Amino acid sequence: MDLRQIGAVYDRRAATYDRTVGRGERWLVGDLREAFGAALRGRVLEVAVGSGLNLPYYPATVTEAVGVDLSHGMLRQVRSAGRADVAGGVHLARMDAQRLAFRDASFDTVALSLALCTVPDPVAALREVARVCRPDGRVVLLEHVRSPVAPVAWLQQGLSPLQERLIGCHLARETVATLVAEGFSVVSERQRRLGVFRLVVARPPTASG
Repeated sequence: MDLRQIGAVYDRRAATYDRTVGRGERWLVGDLREAFGAALRGRVLEVAVGSGLNLPYYPATVTEAVGVDLSHGMLRQVRSAGRADVAGGVHLARMDAQRLAFRDASFDTVALSLALCTVPDPVAALREVARVCRPDGRVVLLEHVRSPVAPVAWLQQGLSPLQERLIGCHLARETVATLVAEGFSVVSERQRRLGVFRLVVARPPTASG
């Protein structure tokens, strides 16, 4: 799917997204959304903020928050659900994760959740994340990836073409490996459901040590 198609898919899904995701999320993701929020600090950019499901978990250590998404419909859901009140009010904008309209080193934390599976070019998105994150900042990812358990990985590989056609979601990307290959340093990692779901806190490639 190209960007126009992905945006249109999530515009259509926006009104029912929370209800659809909620059916299985607690079992799949567990407390990883809460842990994702707890890892945020300072001036935060959440890329692909979606309907704002992470926003209620933002801690007091977030001093300013910006949320961007490709879908107008999802951004409307953030507002209509009343989730944009953290950190004095989240600034929302429509934006492509592969081309972020921010200056270099603009944010203390850059975060993404369940998004790099859908971005057409995840490497381009990660390079943009690295660019806009301060050298001493942090990158927080909550993503689903290819499982290290072979039967699960085979199932993901088999189902992925259908998911890609329906909603642009790639089930078997090796996102953490891509992160490391791009020069990010993993500080901590949590795994869930046979290694499919990962919460990663990392330093951007420009950070020393």
